[in-house]
Amino acid sequence: MNKFLNPIVKEVLNTYQTVETMTKMFASNPDAVNRGLLISGDAGMGKTHFVQKALSDLGLTDKEVKYVKGSSLTAPAMFCLLYQAREKGQIIVFDDTDIIHKGPGERAAILDMFKSATEPTMGQRILGWHRAERNTLMKDNDVPMEFDFQGAIIWITNDSVESMRKVMKGHWNAIASRFNQIEAWFEDHEKIAYTLYLIDEVKMLADNCTVIEGGFPEDVIDDTVEYMNNNYRVLKDITPRVAIKIADIRKSFPEQWKVFCDNQFISY
Repeated sequence: MNKFLNPIVKEVLNTYQTVETMTKMFASNPDAVNRGLLISGDAGMGKTHFVQKALSDLGLTDKEVKYVKGSSLTAPAMFCLLYQAREKGQIIVFDDTDIIHKGPGERAAILDMFKSATEPTMGQRILGWHRAERNTLMKDNDVPMEFDFQGAIIWITNDSVESMRKVMKGHWNAIASRFNQIEAWFEDHEKIAYTLYLIDEVKMLADNCTVIEGGFPEDVIDDTVEYMNNNYRVLKDITPRVAIKIADIRKSFPEQWKVFCDNQFISY
């Protein structure tokens, strides 16, 4: 790492280096006793990117890794997804997926599945559907009422550990003991420093832009940086994702972009 790098940025990068390294260690050791990895942190800052990078660097494909992104799952759907990733060496990644903000019964059923799927043992991890018959979704996907789960779970969430503890209540201790945990939370000064680093050094809005071919025009990037520098103390949130949104608004509405940005991003 560059020894002249802003020390605030360096701390953020160190945190994400931990995310990447621990993901690689977790994914490359299917015989490990702990089969759950919980990563919590600010939305839009890069948790998913570094998890995906780690798994990609290991050469894992869609055959080994199943991503579940931004959905609200029922207990039968969760049971079916775990069945599809049940083999040793397979990993299911729940990314910004609504797992705990449900009614008590549904939440308990899903968390019980998680506890069974990540039971710290070298033996079988039996997941069972304890109902009179299989759910329609299970029938459609040919999922049995009981199976041995030997896969692994990566859970990426924007919920803080404290909020998860409150929502899960009695389930939390069991979940916490089964999942290796990484936290990636940052203060505003860390967020603005890291976002500007990505724009300036990594060329997030230019050559390495992932949302528009060839990146944004230079004047758009300059205006985006100036806007964030001038307003970072009053922005509702400061993340690379917000920077991309500001640049897109600046490009799309060159005359009125500041009005639109003020209404959307500034906290009055």
